[in-house]
Amino acid sequence: MFKLLIAEDVKIVRETLVHAINWQALDIELLGAVENGEEVLAWLDREEPDLLLTDIGMPKMNGLELIEAVKARNPDIRCIILSGLNEFEHARQAIKLQVLDYVQKPIDPGEIERVLAHGVEVLRKERGERQALALTQQAAKDKLPNLLETLPLGEWSGSLKKKKLVEQAIQYLKAEYTRKELALSVVSASVGLSDKYLNLLFKEVTGMTINYAIIRLRMEEAARLLKDPAIKIYEVCDWIGYTDQDHFRESFKKQYGMTPSEYRNKFL
Repeated sequence: MFKLLIAEDVKIVRETLVHAINWQALDIELLGAVENGEEVLAWLDREEPDLLLTDIGMPKMNGLELIEAVKARNPDIRCIILSGLNEFEHARQAIKLQVLDYVQKPIDPGEIERVLAHGVEVLRKERGERQALALTQQAAKDKLPNLLETLPLGEWSGSLKKKKLVEQAIQYLKAEYTRKELALSVVSASVGLSDKYLNLLFKEVTGMTINYAIIRLRMEEAARLLKDPAIKIYEVCDWIGYTDQDHFRESFKKQYGMTPSEYRNKFL
């Protein structure tokens, strides 16, 4: 079931909403009906609803201010507005706050039920999408762990076969990125592809080139090592596969906006 909280300062309207709606038929659990926004925020400290049905014209905190505060705490809570005011400005603000629906008073229980049924449908779809995404992420984590670590799932592109080839390349890079002679040709040979094709494939799936991926891995390792003052900067340079300290300094500054020495000083 989906949890709902009502905020309405007029007692007779609040009681009508509580008793005139068949909550069970809508697959909704009514958490409570309170008379102002402060009580809603107090509820959020104990339990969070999936839906908020709120009046606009309430004392202490109006409905739009309440929705803004609720969304700041949990953007996933869906909000429906009740209002006796037919004002464009309210509707415009409601759109900005991504309000699910807007119902005018006097209240009609049938209309309220229709709007809530739509809200439940939206929530059910979102819940299903989140569950599907979680299953996809778990499958990706099992089959393509290095690619998932390199790039968020939503930013992947290309077929599964391409992703598996890129996963192999990333796995090789993570194992060998400190080798001084590491280059595109070495990586492409490790996965049995031509330099040009692997680079195109890698960029299609991850949005970056092989060379950039090598540099990023090296700079991330350099940043980790630089936090230890016992390790000399030239030792860091050598460890991550650079033979030229000036080149290392230039690459690091491009990645982090400061030289290795400046970066180290932040942690001393």
